Amino acid sequence: MSLTAENSPPQIRVALAGLGTVGRGVVRLLQEEGARYRQSLGLDLRLVLILDRSYRQKDTSWISSDVKFTESLDDFLETPSDVIVELIGGQDPADQIIRAGLEEGKGVVTANKLLMARLGPEYLKLAAQRNAYLGFEASVAGGIPIIQVVTRSIFPDRISQVRGILNGTSNFILSEMADGGSDYQDALTRAQSLGYAEADPSLDVSGEDARDKLAILSALCFHTAVDPNQIPTQGVTEITPVDFLYARRLDATIKLLGVATNHGPKPSLRVAPFLIDNGLPLSNISGVLNAVEVTGATLGSVLISGKGAGEGPTAVSVVADILEAARQKGNISQAIPSESDSEAELSDPVAGSDCDERYPFYLRFFIKDRPGVISTVAQILGERKINIDLVLQENWADRSNYPFVITVEPTPFSAMREAVDEMKKLDFNRVDPLALPVLKE
Repeated sequence: MSLTAENSPPQIRVALAGLGTVGRGVVRLLQEEGARYRQSLGLDLRLVLILDRSYRQKDTSWISSDVKFTESLDDFLETPSDVIVELIGGQDPADQIIRAGLEEGKGVVTANKLLMARLGPEYLKLAAQRNAYLGFEASVAGGIPIIQVVTRSIFPDRISQVRGILNGTSNFILSEMADGGSDYQDALTRAQSLGYAEADPSLDVSGEDARDKLAILSALCFHTAVDPNQIPTQGVTEITPVDFLYARRLDATIKLLGVATNHGPKPSLRVAPFLIDNGLPLSNISGVLNAVEVTGATLGSVLISGKGAGEGPTAVSVVADILEAARQKGNISQAIPSESDSEAELSDPVAGSDCDERYPFYLRFFIKDRPGVISTVAQILGERKINIDLVLQENWADRSNYPFVITVEPTPFSAMREAVDEMKKLDFNRVDPLALPVLKE
């Protein structure tokens, strides 16, 4: 940090690693809105360096000539700066960049959900030890300021639950299936053609991307770090158009949700497709939008929705963290306590638990139709004290691949898992039964 003249705003030097989609958005904001940040906030942000190993193949003519480019990680780490922005993603060298910045007491901003989910507690403790700012708003739900909400706005309340649509790709696919009757593969192909899904969409459709984001949110809401690999996770690849047909009969839709509930000693976490009553706000979040619902003991439920990815929304979250880091480095005002302050005492990671979770369930079967099917299924459920609510059967021409649905009353996840495992062994199944938890008003 340097001062340009007496009474001038402190100059904050920013070094950016990664000139991809979000990186370009960050540069544009710093260049186009820099004068406003200086006038309104008293912050003179100067982008001094960009690390990008393919910058020579990119159009950088629009970037200020004052900005230096480098392909060298050593050069990037050795160049004087006050705030480091990591937008490379992945494990390495992103981890090295974040740790180096924090060790030196710099402000560090990242959108790296993979690292924050796995190493976030380490980074936060290091930030507290070095009195460094760590901003990671963009690592969860892109442009939605959910981390600020749970660590600042709702912090005075005791949060009991956080749940939401945390992956825009899977939400787009399910929305396409719900609205147009597309099957999974057609909906995925359309998402890829529009740039909403990667060529390899496995992280999104498997639920792993949402799982990492849920781990971050749970740590912030409940002050207990969770190993994301221990969170029960189910993706969207088994959902069929038939499931939306039956969902409409139940006045519901299907969304991939991440849910974390604080039962006491440790939170219970899960990522899965849920059947959601159409009267609930989350049922209306369509396309590539994300939404997070936070429930506090005093405040009740608050829903925040917006674009969860893309250059503009994510860049806004990144720059918001840059401004907060700059504000602290420049001592502009008493900054609101950062995430690193509030989370310095995170406990050791614990696994998500499903022992106490109870939901109504939707059970879908594709079978070779014959007498006694429903009585066999009912016996398996009855042995585990699971009560049937409804049996739904649509008219279906192909009796050799016949779909029907059973809904059951609130049941522990563990009991439902046992029942489904037993049902998978039945010889009349054409595919494995699908069990989805149900959210009702």
